[in-house]
Amino acid sequence: MFSVSSGFVGNFKLGDNINHNLAVLALLYDYYDKANPNDKRLLCKPIIVLLVSIIEAVLHDFHVRVRTFTAEGVVQLPRNVINYIRSLTKIDELEKYIASAKKHDLFETRGEAFYTELDDLRKLRNRVHIQNQKKHFEPDDFNAFTDRRKDQAERALEITMKVMAARYPRPEHARGHVADFILPWDEHYA
Repeated sequence: MFSVSSGFVGNFKLGDNINHNLAVLALLYDYYDKANPNDKRLLCKPIIVLLVSIIEAVLHDFHVRVRTFTAEGVVQLPRNVINYIRSLTKIDELEKYIASAKKHDLFETRGEAFYTELDDLRKLRNRVHIQNQKKHFEPDDFNAFTDRRKDQAERALEITMKVMAARYPRPEHARGHVADFILPWDEHYA
């Protein structure tokens, strides 16, 4: 377990809900750590769905912050990126948040592969719909939701939160209203 500053969150209730979902994840990880290999695989789906849903919440919050926190602004974001995000009609889909982040490389130095990975995780998260009409990944959920993909989702959330905390924090006076985020796995990027 390790913590990441929540000082980048604009919507405090959303930050509280992220913390609630991280608490759910902590419980799932506790079960995961004690489980046999088959049960671990069964836990991968709910863990991945929650991890990617939190990534979506963080990107949603960031885009809302850029669009509506006009007096506060986002200090390290270039004016052309702010103008672009503010010009978008309201977006509320992870696919569009990823495309916007990629267009302006919000996660600097992560390269194209990181955005491709986020998009793959988005498709995997959407497998919460059991019918899998879009035929993403293996046909069987048991084979689509794996330990490897769980680790991939952990790394993506860790990067997302750490970059937001380091590059796009809110002003000092606007922080501290949301408890810092406790991620329930061993840190991938110390």
